[in-house]
Amino acid sequence: MANSPESWKYHSGAGRQRTPRQMVQSAQPVRRAPAKRTAPRRSSLETRYAPQVQKRQVRRPVTRQPTPRPVQQRANPPRPVRRRRRSSLRPWALAALVSCLILGFTWVWSVGQTVPAGADASTPASQAEPAPAPSVGECVFRSGGDELPREVQDTLTEWFVRCYDAAARLEAPELDDLYGPGAAAQEACLLDEASVDFISRVRAMQPVDLTMTGFTIGLTVEETSWEGETITVSLQEDDQIQFSFLNGRTSSSCGIENTFTFSADGKILAHEKTEDGFNLVRDVYSRQSSGGESAIQSTLSQLMSAAKADVDKLASQRQQYLADPSGQSSLQTCDMDYDRQAAVAYARQWVGLTAMTRNPKWGIYDDYGGNCNNFTSQCLYAGGIPMDIYGYDTQQWKWYSDVPNSYSEARGRSSSWSGVDEFYTYVNENSGYGLVAEADGNLYTAQPGDVLQYGADGEWKHSVLVTEVINDANGQPVEFLIASNTTDRIDWPMSAYAYADVRLIHVLGYNN
Repeated sequence: MANSPESWKYHSGAGRQRTPRQMVQSAQPVRRAPAKRTAPRRSSLETRYAPQVQKRQVRRPVTRQPTPRPVQQRANPPRPVRRRRRSSLRPWALAALVSCLILGFTWVWSVGQTVPAGADASTPASQAEPAPAPSVGECVFRSGGDELPREVQDTLTEWFVRCYDAAARLEAPELDDLYGPGAAAQEACLLDEASVDFISRVRAMQPVDLTMTGFTIGLTVEETSWEGETITVSLQEDDQIQFSFLNGRTSSSCGIENTFTFSADGKILAHEKTEDGFNLVRDVYSRQSSGGESAIQSTLSQLMSAAKADVDKLASQRQQYLADPSGQSSLQTCDMDYDRQAAVAYARQWVGLTAMTRNPKWGIYDDYGGNCNNFTSQCLYAGGIPMDIYGYDTQQWKWYSDVPNSYSEARGRSSSWSGVDEFYTYVNENSGYGLVAEADGNLYTAQPGDVLQYGADGEWKHSVLVTEVINDANGQPVEFLIASNTTDRIDWPMSAYAYADVRLIHVLGYNN
């Protein structure tokens, strides 16, 4: 910005009379008037940085030694300025160093916390603890859920989903956070985890892929009762499962009974379940000399050793069948053929999907050891096999009423009609009139309408009806679908049972 004319006159000497002496002085090489003239023309920024300008003027080459002045001596070259910059950076550098040390220590500590004992500390924490797999199914209350406290509903839903998700991956579940304190609750937790673990291990040994791609669990609350601060809930469980090897086809079961006891905050205190894997684990555990986790491991060891032997036996039978299919056929003959399709159709009619279905024309034995063999006997009768009243006791096969009767007459019932072992005995001992069947044949000769019986721990416990043969890519039988009662099951894989020991009763027909 230009200075005002008055200022300019003052600094330039305008308006003053010059003498010859003044003119001579002004002609000297060093002129002070311009230096004085620039000071008023500085802007605010120039005034702010005046020391820097003075420094630059001092460093210019001149023809004479400048007169020492205190201001110019204090205005040093850029070196002092550089010292001030270094000293101003030292706190920042120190802060950065401290931050790096803190971050490094924090990272080392976090790695030490997340890497499990015995694992490689160089492995990232994300690899050491993978995220839990998402659920492949859901649990719903079909009825009675609204009567339960919200904490109990949430625990039940979580318990069933965790168990089925573990079975879907053929693993053991983790359930301990759902149980209350105390020895009884912890024992119930161990037994439940071991039961699902056992079922998963047996399925993992089978020749087909029994992992699940989806499931739906239905809960029907039948009864609730309060005692002080605890609530006992009785319910029936059903499920619809998609096993991997069936490519989206649904296998169904229902009528599985559960009884839970909960504390006021919704923690499980006790649990009982009437299902094959849970029954087996509890039966063997009850015979252990002690309890707790060591007894659980002993129980699983015994059951898995027996299951492996049974699975290996079935694998050997399949190899024999594949080596000579025709050589495994039965040599027995009969007067009348068995109507297999009629037997299978009856089985499908009287198996429930979400609730048990029973034919009221016959006796019902769910509460008396199970309805399984009573159901298979009805299926054979629907397929044309006549009742057999001839012979005595185990040589008879009949049902006219629910009253036991071993005489050769058309009334009462024989034990072979509803008993698993008794029916097997009848098949082996009967001759002449009535059923013609072969027991203990090669399992892989089974056809729809045949009977399979399951055993474990030296006992034969369950009878089912074959509804379909599943072949492998080469057209050879690899698995069978069944129908059953007690726990109602339809299109259920033979190998999905926890019972690993299976024997075949191949039905041919009957003699007049």
